[in-house]
Amino acid sequence: MGLGGGEVGLQPAPEAATLAALHRQLDGYLGGAMSPAQTRLTAVLALELDTAARSGELAALRTTDLADGHASVFVERHPQGGGTVEGEWVETSALTRAALERWLSVREDLVQRAHGTSRLWVSLWMSHDGVLDDEGRTVIRPPGMPLEENGLVSSFRIGRLRYDGLRQLLPLKLEQLRRAIDAERRRTAA
Repeated sequence: MGLGGGEVGLQPAPEAATLAALHRQLDGYLGGAMSPAQTRLTAVLALELDTAARSGELAALRTTDLADGHASVFVERHPQGGGTVEGEWVETSALTRAALERWLSVREDLVQRAHGTSRLWVSLWMSHDGVLDDEGRTVIRPPGMPLEENGLVSSFRIGRLRYDGLRQLLPLKLEQLRRAIDAERRRTAA
């Protein structure tokens, strides 16, 4: 079926006013105490507002993709359905710079315990990777391990429900948010 009124299709994407309200909500979070999960989600959402990156592009980011002072971020764009991968430097907002500063301090403690990684987004809790050791026990991964795309998407879904104000501002899926941000970027560039 098509995407016309009343037909099954993509969920509606947030409008420009909702994106502005999301920006204000995230800025409000930065003014108070946040859990590590809320700190990470705030940084992810702020960066998403600036870059309109796909979830896989966000998950692949490394600390080396951040410019000095977090003034910009290098995003490798992977077009849907394949095609030429292109990278670009995207300027970050004051919100994103503040959110990244806060997240990187939390991340540093987590990564030290897990023996280091350059990936920007890391796990907050112990997890398993679905592999069994020689005795048939699940291999446990410590906090601070690289967060894969599924983990990033899960943190979006959980955070949308957990943190005040996000349920009304965020669509059900991160991809819907990305599309809205991308459409708004194109509209303002025109």
